[in-house]
Amino acid sequence: MYELTVVVTKVLGTCSSEVPMKPGDYLTVRNGALRIPEGGHICLYALQSLMPVLTTKERRIGEKHSDDWVWRVHHVQCPDPEGRVIFHIVRSGEKAEMPPYTPSEPCPQPQTDPSLADLRVIVEEVRGKCTSGMQPGDGFLLKSGRLYIPAGRHFCLYALQATLPLLPAKQRAPLDGDWLARDNHIICPDPAGNVVLRIERV
Repeated sequence: MYELTVVVTKVLGTCSSEVPMKPGDYLTVRNGALRIPEGGHICLYALQSLMPVLTTKERRIGEKHSDDWVWRVHHVQCPDPEGRVIFHIVRSGEKAEMPPYTPSEPCPQPQTDPSLADLRVIVEEVRGKCTSGMQPGDGFLLKSGRLYIPAGRHFCLYALQATLPLLPAKQRAPLDGDWLARDNHIICPDPAGNVVLRIERV
């Protein structure tokens, strides 16, 4: 397994996040666990473009370089055509020039869109054995479109992948009869772990 450093190297447009992503912002992935440095965040929408590539890039692959696309993919861009934030995925042992990291300024208050709720996703229960080592109380915060993991902590990529599709809808007020209004729990896809996550409004 490789440890990955995923770093913003360029912003070819204008990042529309309330706290824009900038060159040097980064996250790391090791053994399926995502970490963000203190003062850092990752844009939820950019993360959705990164997720399908991270689990593959983490692994050592036996195919010849010429036969496998994973060896050729080193960059992923944010899905916002106006932002064009470019991420470089660097495996442990690879040499790459990376811009220096500087923590972001806190988000200005109040939120520009008060109709969007901030969310907290918390590990409520571990019914099996979590291979990522998550424990009750672990979690992350979603403020507008920015995802924060407490410094020195991690969140499992697979549990995160199960949670991501629901978050934009959970940030908004549901209409009467919407099943999402009462469903606040998700279980990690790993049947050995059975990690139960709770989504709550902050």
